[in-house]
Amino acid sequence: MADTENKAVATKADADLPAHLQGKTKDVKFGNVDSSDIIIPRVKLLQSTSPEVEAYDTAKIGQFWHTLAEQPMGDRLRIVPVFMKKEVVVWAPRGDDRGILARSSDCINWDEGYANLEHTVKIKNVKEPYTFNTRDNVEQSKLLQFGQIHGDPDSKPFAALTYRFMFLFPDFLELGPAIIINTRSGVKPAKQLISKIELRPVDHYAQQYVMSTTEETSDDGPYKGYSYTADGYASEEVYNMAKELYDTYKDLDWKASEETDDGGASGDGKTENKQSAGRVGGEASEKTGKQADGKF
Repeated sequence: MADTENKAVATKADADLPAHLQGKTKDVKFGNVDSSDIIIPRVKLLQSTSPEVEAYDTAKIGQFWHTLAEQPMGDRLRIVPVFMKKEVVVWAPRGDDRGILARSSDCINWDEGYANLEHTVKIKNVKEPYTFNTRDNVEQSKLLQFGQIHGDPDSKPFAALTYRFMFLFPDFLELGPAIIINTRSGVKPAKQLISKIELRPVDHYAQQYVMSTTEETSDDGPYKGYSYTADGYASEEVYNMAKELYDTYKDLDWKASEETDDGGASGDGKTENKQSAGRVGGEASEKTGKQADGKF
């Protein structure tokens, strides 16, 4: 089985190479590079607001898009979970090209350079600009609390719990691992995936799932959401690749090549589940009571 998959991957990769390079392998190292120098590609779920939809003829709403290969991957993807990092991220509002305004990798203290920063932003459906300060840490900033935007008790938290997943894709092994970001409306399916992983009897990188899209609606209109469904277990070859990736990246501070909110239900407006929006502690599986501590 493993030999068959190896040959299939090699054949697919060779198809894109000129004849004199087909069958060749990488035999030398490109300088003193290690894994900490590598920024991992991103796979995005394309929305009506995604710039890729305008920029590429092959980019369609509701498809998963590989940002480095600049190619669609369909609306259903087999995935093998490699690693997960849970963070608190302050995203700039849509249309604001500043991207990430603050990040806390431990959900308690801001990462270096993000503490005690003041930002002014324009939030959709809010008349006056909103100015906030990140303070010394997440709790002091109150950015994960409802009712902080101009004292409106129904205003959503401006910061967002965010799950950064590293997945391997059995049907696209030649593209290597990539990052999926689940935030805002993607938090619930992310927690469901984590709970499913915790319930199964083997390590996460031996498990396989199907990541697909759902039809959702919000105050901003319709959008595409995430869904994760169990799909058995990884083949021996994929399992070995995923385990090697886990061992390589588990102690590194890896980032995505492009970090933006996919553009599902936004943090703007007032409609959100207060019970789950601001929780940043260990997220317990409903059936096992196990906790996700930043890795699977």
